[in-house]
Amino acid sequence: MPVLTNNRTSSNNQQGSSHQVTVVTKYSRRPDDSGWLRIRLEPSGDEAYLCEFTKVTLLREKGGRTYFRVADGNSSHVGEEASMGTQNAEKYLSSVAPKAPALMKVKYSGNPVSVRSEIRGDTRKQQWAIASFDGKTAKVTLNSIWDGQYTPIPPGTHRIMAPDQSHANISTAGYKAAHPGKIRCNDVWFPIEVEGTTGNSSRYVHIGHLSEGCVTFYELLKWNDIYDYLIDKRIKEGKGKYIGTLVVEK
Repeated sequence: MPVLTNNRTSSNNQQGSSHQVTVVTKYSRRPDDSGWLRIRLEPSGDEAYLCEFTKVTLLREKGGRTYFRVADGNSSHVGEEASMGTQNAEKYLSSVAPKAPALMKVKYSGNPVSVRSEIRGDTRKQQWAIASFDGKTAKVTLNSIWDGQYTPIPPGTHRIMAPDQSHANISTAGYKAAHPGKIRCNDVWFPIEVEGTTGNSSRYVHIGHLSEGCVTFYELLKWNDIYDYLIDKRIKEGKGKYIGTLVVEK
């Protein structure tokens, strides 16, 4: 395993005596198309899940399990000790670190218009926009519900956060089923920190035809492209909580 950090710590009771301790850093990978890596929290034994490219620091190997600390990210498990079977750890904990921050631009496209979704079967007024990223573009909707509770994301420079948790409770399985074998990681959503606020603003970059003020990838077959572009990016500052910048223009 590559050594990424060396720290010194006291090795005995003699003042000033120290030895080198090797801290090995790894980054999680997804085992399947759900996008989430299952781990076991210690000592509770509770199941938990990490998105790809979450940093962990290895602690020890014992009884066929590899123990580590969740070192960064946007989940509630940062700082906790966890473990997984050593064979799985060798497969799904990698030394490949995240890349430089992502940049996605979104530009409003006209006024809201009513459109029938061929997947959902309902008709809703959509605020269209075009998302640009990594030399690609995709049609997105910024709002589908106009009861006063939700509004399209405002123009500005916002921050995209690392995935927090699985959003399988808000089913997007129908979009995946409509294109068998072509859509993955549909339950991995990227929170948005709206300019002028701190933390998750309850808006996300996600797949779908229904938007509650999010950046919702209506062009379903472009979802894999944006997932792949965002998931391996991180802003250096912020302990892995932020992926990059979202610039919204009218």
